[in-house]
Amino acid sequence: MSDLANGLAVEKYPAISERSDVAVTHIAARRGAQASLAEVARAAFGVDLPMTPHVVETAGLTIVWAGPDQWLIVEPQQAGSDPSIRLAKTFNGLASVVDVSDSRTIFRLAASHPSDALVRSMGIDFEGTSFGPGDVAITHVSHLGVMVWRLPDGSGYDFACARTYSRDFLAWLGKA
Repeated sequence: MSDLANGLAVEKYPAISERSDVAVTHIAARRGAQASLAEVARAAFGVDLPMTPHVVETAGLTIVWAGPDQWLIVEPQQAGSDPSIRLAKTFNGLASVVDVSDSRTIFRLAASHPSDALVRSMGIDFEGTSFGPGDVAITHVSHLGVMVWRLPDGSGYDFACARTYSRDFLAWLGKA
């Protein structure tokens, strides 16, 4: 569990919060099933799966492009509910579906414009015209793999990293 989850770093990093209230499911299209998966997803969610580095929000779900034919579905965590089971039934063999909630930490930076240090460190052109609302990047920060997406409303950024190095990433993010 990270420092934020323990309530130790809230005052130190007021613009950063840990999204500990969400479930995260990884979806990977099975070979040859992308078109059928896209149709089922459109019917189930009312939106198209992003086929490029982009994020869409619909009915309480955030669907994040995670690579070719791969997505993260981020949704509110509900006691006694496992979204991966529901999603596996929805996609019925068209995709590999894995609950990654316990292996990922998502941090939110509540800032419409990143700091200069963040811009210099991530190797991403964060300018609004280059990395606009809803855009996604997969990159490395200080030798740590991270996904970053700008919230569709432009109000901030979410960063997903492996939980095993979430403290290191938080320390880096807090200094950026």
